[in-house]
Amino acid sequence: MSIQMKTLSLTVLFLISAMTLSFARIGDNEKQIEARYGKAGRDMGTRGNVHQIGYVAGGFMILVDYVDGICQREGFANPDTSPLKDDAILQILKMSLPEGTGWQPGPSTGADKSWRRTDGKAVAILPANGIFLFVQNPEYVPQK
Repeated sequence: MSIQMKTLSLTVLFLISAMTLSFARIGDNEKQIEARYGKAGRDMGTRGNVHQIGYVAGGFMILVDYVDGICQREGFANPDTSPLKDDAILQILKMSLPEGTGWQPGPSTGADKSWRRTDGKAVAILPANGIFLFVQNPEYVPQK
């Protein structure tokens, strides 16, 4: 097999895997999350009834908040913790959608931005610093 053919094959394989990577969804259990993201990178511990686990997938660091073993919130960040650019924000929003749903702009507070999923089962919040984009159950209140 020629070098060009190997390069083409690897490129096609990469594109297929990138297209099939689906982010976990709010309401998934730990096994479903692990099936999508792979093994946990770091157990961040438990505070109150929230267990936080970190993953690395799709070019993002992902912090998942579990309550009773069910994902209630995911926080996405660049590995270097630089602010997320518009294309990364769009990628996260797109990949956080179940089929047949979409995102609509939500209420914004100051420089914070938010979106509501059309099925009403998730919201996305981008704080003004732009480092983390959170996708969460709209009723979830994070532990402080």
